[in-house]
Amino acid sequence: MGTEPAARSRVDPVALGRLLRPRSVAVVGASDVATSVGGAPLVLLERFGFTGEVYPVSPSRASIGARACLRSIDELPEGVDAAILAIPRASVPGALEALSRRGVGGAVVFSSGYAETGPEGAADQRALADFAREHGLAVAGPNCLGLVNFVERVPLTFGDASPNRRVRPRGLAVVAQSGAMTLALTYAAMAKDVTVTYAVSTGNEAVIGIEDYLDALVDDDATVVVAMLVEQIRRPAAFLAAARRARERGVDVLVVHLGRGERARAASVTHTGALAGDYAVTRAVLSAEGVVVLESIDELIDLADVVTKCPAPSGLGVGLLTDSGAMKTFSLDYGDARGLSLATLGEGATRALAAELPPFAVAENPVDITASGLNDPSLYARATSVLLGAPEVAGVVLAVMPGSPLQGAQQIGALVPVIAGATKPVLYAIMGGDCPLPEENVLAIFDADVALFRSPERALVALGHLVDLGEARRARAAREPLLPGATLGVGEGEALSEHAAKALLAGIGIAVPAGRLVNDVAGARDAAASLGYPVVLKVSSSDIVHKSAAGGVAVVEEPRALAAAFDGLLARVRVSVPRARVEGVLVEEAVTGGVEAIVSVRRDPSWGVVAVVGSGGTAVESVRDVAVVSAAAGRAEIRGALKGLHLSRALVGGAVALDVEALVTTVALLSRTLEASDELDEIELNPVLVREEGRGVVALDAVIVPRAH
Repeated sequence: MGTEPAARSRVDPVALGRLLRPRSVAVVGASDVATSVGGAPLVLLERFGFTGEVYPVSPSRASIGARACLRSIDELPEGVDAAILAIPRASVPGALEALSRRGVGGAVVFSSGYAETGPEGAADQRALADFAREHGLAVAGPNCLGLVNFVERVPLTFGDASPNRRVRPRGLAVVAQSGAMTLALTYAAMAKDVTVTYAVSTGNEAVIGIEDYLDALVDDDATVVVAMLVEQIRRPAAFLAAARRARERGVDVLVVHLGRGERARAASVTHTGALAGDYAVTRAVLSAEGVVVLESIDELIDLADVVTKCPAPSGLGVGLLTDSGAMKTFSLDYGDARGLSLATLGEGATRALAAELPPFAVAENPVDITASGLNDPSLYARATSVLLGAPEVAGVVLAVMPGSPLQGAQQIGALVPVIAGATKPVLYAIMGGDCPLPEENVLAIFDADVALFRSPERALVALGHLVDLGEARRARAAREPLLPGATLGVGEGEALSEHAAKALLAGIGIAVPAGRLVNDVAGARDAAASLGYPVVLKVSSSDIVHKSAAGGVAVVEEPRALAAAFDGLLARVRVSVPRARVEGVLVEEAVTGGVEAIVSVRRDPSWGVVAVVGSGGTAVESVRDVAVVSAAAGRAEIRGALKGLHLSRALVGGAVALDVEALVTTVALLSRTLEASDELDEIELNPVLVREEGRGVVALDAVIVPRAH
């Protein structure tokens, strides 16, 4: 997919492994100032209890603390695994040459002043990268904060870091292109008592890119989720290959992609480029490969927290238990606004809940146990047990008041035996914002391995994402074999008229209106008489894509109006597009009934083939009711993309059910066809008429764009 090879890595994987999991570390530019760039790594290596060999390199110091300093890199023993370069940019090339001579596996380059500064810095960065690849050096950065291996307690950074409070068997790796955000994400995860396995700041990625780190971390047994803050995916095919391997190994990849403004693609002559913004395309393709694309940093950390601590949900329905009537109402409103599926309890769960609640409480989801829990803390546990036992409930959010320290302790003491080790996700949200909680209460929840939130909104969103993640896994597991793609031959890259495009598409099973290409009024009369009135007249020209805007479309209701409509259409076109080559006028039957949609597929230069589907017609760009779908998506995923559109309500909400499945088939068929047709860049049907169920869809207009050479 895309223009680059999907190789697993562009850096020697053995060298990268030595950098990520070193047994020996050199600190070049070592300092005795603990807060300096050259001093902090030594302090951190001591704090983490790194048990391997550490070699400070400093020409001006005989020792730092209890460690003797080497005067130069050339004094290092052969085969040190990793080196930290805390030195000025001008000294980096010579240092890399010396490291290569000593057989060092990799280096972390803190220095800035490279590609981020302009052409001269970019040239220096290319030279650094060329040397590293030629000599098999795994170089992190430049312009990075470094990395930390928390599993084996190896900090190769000058950023403040501390070991995990608790080491769990399921952990989180953090990867960000920003050093500051790498630290921020790590701090946020640790504050939620998440076990962090790695924290990687990729910097300028001269040699090692985010794709390489992801590919390497997928093989780490302690890492079950990778949280990534991304500004640019430089090698899309390699990233997708790594994401595919992550999915196969059961590692969840969560991404927040920055810089996602909807820039229209100027190269596109159809609507597709304007509708499929860069971020929408990236999101669609990543999602098809199992990557969870999130909108905020809070969502990234919250979902990472619940993935590391919660079992996978088995369904869609969310349960909520609270001791506040207002919170119950809020959760209903919030669920509607966010599209969160709140479970409707069955008869068995309703009866069991009614048996536990006070008589004046309503036995329904969301569950409000009222203030009765203050007098009887076991009520929290009994009601939660009912929710967890209900087959229609996929997971539970506990949104409760903190109470006094004693009340909080009693509540937690009652709940922990029920929720610790639960077979369904449980998120514990203690309301009250940032009001302080007794440390022993917080630790009791953490020690139960339960995700703790201070915001019920964030807890609901996190559980919603976890439910969506489970549903996406099931959809991919049940993904049907992809349709075979037909090949559309278009000759030597010449543009096609609508008439020619429809003839090709009809050959692969796309229904089009009956029609005939004519050159004069007499021919138009014969065609219309054969087709039956009303008919649609359209100018046929490979130079005119948007015929309505050029005045090149007319509807003729009866024979007497035909001649004037024919002549008027050609006159308007000659004025609006005077240089257009006109091959004739297409006379078509007027197909009516149903809903107008757009189905358009495009070859994205970075990500490969993507499809746009949504509300169609002449207002498509102003309405922008569309979804972007990867060519790799299955039928269930295409249906899922339609669900959030106004189009979906029109398809299923009318008096007559429309043929949604035929629309899904059309999206899949066009995607496969474009993938199989190397000489094409785009195929667009707009509008395509979705008719009554069983009657399929009809492409009222079609554009095929050959690949530019």
